[in-house]
Amino acid sequence: MADESRRPLSELRQGETVQATIIRHQPWGLSAELDDYEPVGASLDLIRRGSEPGVKRLAQEPPPVGTTIDLVIGEVRTWHRKPWIWVDLTAPEHSKD
Repeated sequence: MADESRRPLSELRQGETVQATIIRHQPWGLSAELDDYEPVGASLDLIRRGSEPGVKRLAQEPPPVGTTIDLVIGEVRTWHRKPWIWVDLTAPEHSKD
């Protein structure tokens, strides 16, 4: 049974800031779980996006596994079989980056 306190994935919107918990470091970046949504694969590609404002600081000093941070929904992709979706994350811009 789905956790009814979590929001459905249909509510994910590009550009929305979400809280995400880092669940794994990958050779290419970070995998995360979106805290307020149904479980979904979410990732931040630090190699491809490492020069972007906000992402640069995460690429230089990746947050430890278990850390909860604010990230931005960059893109939501669906596949031919539900419930497979992928969320491309980015970081909020900060004036000090």
